[in-house]
Amino acid sequence: MTAAELIQSALAELDHPADTAALPLWKEKLLRFANEAINDLFETFRPWRRDPLPIVNGSIDLTALPHAVNKLLGVERCGMRIPFFFGADTNTLRVPGVPDGTMTVVYRYAPEPLIEDDDEPALPAACHPLIVLYMTGRFSMHNDAPGMNHASAALSLYETQKRRLKLEFDEPTDYRITNRW
Repeated sequence: MTAAELIQSALAELDHPADTAALPLWKEKLLRFANEAINDLFETFRPWRRDPLPIVNGSIDLTALPHAVNKLLGVERCGMRIPFFFGADTNTLRVPGVPDGTMTVVYRYAPEPLIEDDDEPALPAACHPLIVLYMTGRFSMHNDAPGMNHASAALSLYETQKRRLKLEFDEPTDYRITNRW
């Protein structure tokens, strides 16, 4: 879902008009809540990626990755983990004794905030309804008693669904036993 679709879904859930005239009224506030939800989901799920990068003279440039690196989990070639260390800065990896070619970098990445209407969260589609739940819950927190009840229910459901999805988004080395002999 795009940022505009997230806002329209939240407004529909709140029984507010979701036409083009109403979107600018609520866009800033709802986008702030959406970005809060995205940051919370990234902190909980710790999503990771595997992206190929070229290795030249034993060095890998991390600035060529499509996302900013939060934590480097490993470097692989042909499915095997390769030892590495950081070079002169944190954007360069040194992989000694490995010929030039392509390596796979496994890393946790940082979320990019939603700013424009066509921006999409860098989370799987299964997380998008959670973002809408969080947006509606936070929006309803500052209303009257029925709104507070809605906020409590929405945020409780958000936390429950987040715990259920947590099992699907763990790091690649979690809960694995590796026999090295």
